[in-house]
Amino acid sequence: MVEKAAMTKLSSYMIMLGLGLLMVGSIFIISTPSATAQGTQGITISAGNSSFYPLTNTDANQVKVNVDYTVDDESLQNQVINAVMAVFSPNGTLLKTTSFPTGFTAQSDGGTQTIKTSFKDKSLTSVTANVTFTDATKSRSISNVLTINLDLEETPTVGSLLGTRPSFQN
Repeated sequence: MVEKAAMTKLSSYMIMLGLGLLMVGSIFIISTPSATAQGTQGITISAGNSSFYPLTNTDANQVKVNVDYTVDDESLQNQVINAVMAVFSPNGTLLKTTSFPTGFTAQSDGGTQTIKTSFKDKSLTSVTANVTFTDATKSRSISNVLTINLDLEETPTVGSLLGTRPSFQN
């Protein structure tokens, strides 16, 4: 009877030890790829000129983001990739997500890619755009995430475009 109690205790300790090792191993396996993936995503993106402005030919506003990029992974050079932009309102509500219908070719020396979208909510005076480059199917991110906060630009008036009128004297 004493042997059975000792065996039960030993079995309990073995199970606890096994679970502990499993948890430590899982943490290592889960954390290692994500740390590695950040350094080897393939493309680095940064903000170029960006704007949020009212369109003049329709009742909508447009977000336009110029993304400068460098290709760090040679296997991505001259390959078709994509970009995804998600636009959020100031309270965090997703307004719209956009991408390129057929992607674009990643230039070997990098470059600038423009991504834009428009929406009809004219009450917004600011938005946040998150942009990332992805593989051609948009299933895997291959760049860092770029976050850009934009304020609505004022619509230029005729007077602001022409400046002050010259005065003519006789």
